[in-house]
Amino acid sequence: MQRQEEGFMFYGWRIVAVAMLALGLSNGVSSYSFGLLVLPIGTEFGASRMEMMWALTASSLVSVLISPTVGSLMDKSSARRLFAIGALFLGGALVLISLSRNVWEFVLVFGCVLSVASTLLGPLGTNTLVARWFSKNRGRAMGVAAMGTSLGGLLVPLLMQNLIDAFGWRMACLWLAGIALLILLPPILLLVRNRPADLGLLPDGAPEALHGSGAAAAPASAELPNLLTDGPFWRISLAVGILMAAFTAVLANLVPYAVGHGVAPKQAAFLVSAISVAGVSGKLLFSIFADRVNLKFAILGALLMVGLPLLVLIEFHDFWVMVLAAVSVGLASGAFLPAWGAILARIYGPLVFGRVMGRMQPVAIIMVMLTMPMVGYLFDLTGSYSTAFLVIAGAVAVAVVGFLPLQVKDRT
Repeated sequence: MQRQEEGFMFYGWRIVAVAMLALGLSNGVSSYSFGLLVLPIGTEFGASRMEMMWALTASSLVSVLISPTVGSLMDKSSARRLFAIGALFLGGALVLISLSRNVWEFVLVFGCVLSVASTLLGPLGTNTLVARWFSKNRGRAMGVAAMGTSLGGLLVPLLMQNLIDAFGWRMACLWLAGIALLILLPPILLLVRNRPADLGLLPDGAPEALHGSGAAAAPASAELPNLLTDGPFWRISLAVGILMAAFTAVLANLVPYAVGHGVAPKQAAFLVSAISVAGVSGKLLFSIFADRVNLKFAILGALLMVGLPLLVLIEFHDFWVMVLAAVSVGLASGAFLPAWGAILARIYGPLVFGRVMGRMQPVAIIMVMLTMPMVGYLFDLTGSYSTAFLVIAGAVAVAVVGFLPLQVKDRT
């Protein structure tokens, strides 16, 4: 093998850049921009808020079904091919959404097409790939890659809202499909490689581990543990699932919540950008400290920073309070997404990373799948988000209690 490359000259940072781009576009479309489509599509089709939320539930259901297979494919197949397929599904989903004739066609496309893209290009695909390329600096690399979710959340909704204002939601989706394919496909095809060994390299910072000198950052075995009886697996699943559910609920409903309290639509869209900017800051902080601190505290902090703002929004409806809540939720997303991947890589190792995350993601996504129609139902029932926010905040408290006993340590 060639001598280990140093610092940011290491090819793995190109992998991180592609991962950041994939996360940004896929999450920017599937998560951050969903709230911008709720009102125009719901108005045109005469759909209730609960009917619109079924799109996220359908997406979650498909992700539950395909995540174990995608995780196994990421461990064993060509990442470049899988990422390219994800990009094509992303563009195709936007085209099909623009052609929707009723709310259920929109739900079907969002659930069956866009979810494939978000699974392949989201945390499951990108974290599995990045985990192979780094060892000593794995937390930093995952933190930098995860910045894509926030950067995409900042830029994609602004672009989407401007396109909606200029051309309507249908043409906006068509334009965004072309832009996403043009930006994403070329770097995937040119840069993505499965493993450092494909280029005669070693994972950054861990040549001794691969030469069998002893202290590896992760076990060398590719044997999957019995996850059904694995305590850490279920503690992490509960915490991450509730975080994902709370974050998705806020992201999908914060704009309608703000508009319902008298905030102008463009001003309400700024709240999504505030989440994204705060998320970038959170991920920058995480990338600096990820390899030096106990990752457990990053997720515990994220839980508190999502749960407390929900309680505040129940009582206070001023715009500046909404901005502070958005910032808090954004900072939380900056911690929990990369911390999730880093904890799994540290406990289970990169060789089975895709399979572990592929089996954990359905457990977490089921919570999202149940939460979204619950939020829509409670809103339709009560005319406000207060009850839904209170229920989610209670679930966050349960997650904190369940996560506290977790010990983050390497398994050999």
